[in-house]
Amino acid sequence: MHIDYRALGLKCGLECHQQLAAGKLFSRSPSILRDDAPHYTVERRLRPSASELGEVDRAALEAFEKGLSYIYEGYYDTVSLVELDEEPPQAVDSEALGTILEIAMMCNSSVLDEIFVMRKMVIDGSNTSGFQRTALVATGGEIALKTKSLGVQTIVLEEDAARPTSREGNKIHYRLDRLGIPLIELATEPGIETPEEAKEAALAIGTLFRLTGKVKRGLGTIRQDLNVSIRGGARVEIKGVQELEIIDEYVRREVNRQQGLLEVRKELVARGLGNANLRLAPKDLTGIFAATNSGILKGSLSKGEKVFGLRLEKFRGIIGKELQPGRRLGTEFADYVKTRTGLRGIFHSDELPNYGITQEEAAAAAKELLCADKDAFVLVAASEEKALKALAGVFSRAQQCLEGIPEETRGAVEGGNTEYLRPLPGAARMYPETDLEPIVVTAEMMKEAEKGMPLTAEKREALYMKWGLAEKHVQEMKTSNFARMFESAVKRGADARKTASFLLEGLVEARRESAPIENLDEDSLNELIMDISMGKITKEIQKQVIIEKSRNPREKIGTILSGLGAKSAGSAEVERVIEAIVRRNGKMIREQGQRSIAPLMGDAMKELKGRVSGREVSEILAMQIKKILG
Repeated sequence: MHIDYRALGLKCGLECHQQLAAGKLFSRSPSILRDDAPHYTVERRLRPSASELGEVDRAALEAFEKGLSYIYEGYYDTVSLVELDEEPPQAVDSEALGTILEIAMMCNSSVLDEIFVMRKMVIDGSNTSGFQRTALVATGGEIALKTKSLGVQTIVLEEDAARPTSREGNKIHYRLDRLGIPLIELATEPGIETPEEAKEAALAIGTLFRLTGKVKRGLGTIRQDLNVSIRGGARVEIKGVQELEIIDEYVRREVNRQQGLLEVRKELVARGLGNANLRLAPKDLTGIFAATNSGILKGSLSKGEKVFGLRLEKFRGIIGKELQPGRRLGTEFADYVKTRTGLRGIFHSDELPNYGITQEEAAAAAKELLCADKDAFVLVAASEEKALKALAGVFSRAQQCLEGIPEETRGAVEGGNTEYLRPLPGAARMYPETDLEPIVVTAEMMKEAEKGMPLTAEKREALYMKWGLAEKHVQEMKTSNFARMFESAVKRGADARKTASFLLEGLVEARRESAPIENLDEDSLNELIMDISMGKITKEIQKQVIIEKSRNPREKIGTILSGLGAKSAGSAEVERVIEAIVRRNGKMIREQGQRSIAPLMGDAMKELKGRVSGREVSEILAMQIKKILG
């Protein structure tokens, strides 16, 4: 079904977060993610603090009320006291700052004269300090789309959060290796008017980041947040969209959800419901379910827990309304319960009888709760304290149905749906970082950034085609982190095609053989590039040389070649080997003619053990075969 999103008043903005390929932002620790067992753990609880105006952020307060504690996992050699919040932050990483200045200039943004690091309160455990350090670097600018320019609001440099690894009851485990990795956050204006534009904008921003050659690659290194609203609604933030290919689907489904919630409000008003009608009056219904066959309720009752119910006036037939595929208004109620109490779900009358609850039990519950014809009810099984807290959450969400669409932060769910996370944060969560001085942006810093600005994608395509690269390599190299190294090497005389093949394919093949490619610094890579270009390292032994060099970065390449028995063959030896092969295969040559080159090439390369380039072997073979054929 076609939907006119502009007629609906869709407004959408993107916040794109990209990890930068630099050290930690506020310490000199390396930005390395690890899978081995941590060396130590530290347990903590976090509490919200008031802002300078005496206000407490509502999102931070809700997180604190969950009563969670956090286990932090660290490493002695790659996690510093800064990440543990045991010493003050160090100066901002200069490489990360230089990269974000480049990106700001590429967007024609206005860079601030002074950059102030701020503290943004986050007490979900992902930051040991209870806040994330963030700095506004530039404002304004634009991103070019196919049919329009999308305005840029802000460009921010901030630290990434710790990554959750497991949860045990009220304790969440976080790994500290990711905490402090520098992130760029580019936020657009809410000028996106269709789901397709959202996807196009995300791709354009991702390409812009990759053109610098200074960003991390792989799953989790780039994340998008979406801000979506329609006419008559409110702004909703969707956090953590990693599936770039279905960003448009997230927008479509959020629009569907908001349309559904507006329809819910319209129906409730038509039924005469107002806030004065809704009453928070939970009742203990344990006696009704004493002999129930519902496995879920029986399990709770066997632990001494109780069943409580809450009447929702005028909500009959509405709680079961589908808002997104497989998600109903009742699911939204359950999300509130889950985030505030940890309980996994609720029962509501629109889905009963079900789950072992009989029609008779549902009718008895409705009667006890004094439900009228159009009333619905919700059931929760838990300890009395938790059950009452859960039903208070349901009541709060039911009240919001009369407003239509609540402002909130939602989490991306695989496939395009979303779930409630927390209320939208307010201004009370931001306050200055007192341990760092402001960064004065000098003319010299801006000149250095301008000098280092990368070529555009279009200019790179034209240049790489001129250098003779295959189309596949052109498209891969133009947004590769190796692009600048590649361009510099070719300008110094390296063979463009061999260099592209080495950087885009050779290193990947060696990594598949468990080669620690990360050990190869820029000098080592440039040394390999020039030796490959000059024919010292042939295609046949390239992978082995890369593997050995990455395992022993200080070893000279000449020593590695000698160890592999790859001393270059002299021209006399090459001719002698090829002549012998041709003589042995005279009959096949006379039968197949020039087609015999391919199988004989294999024999020659095998016998010469990669000590000579395939090009040279091919030329000598062609000449020897020509002699036989006359």
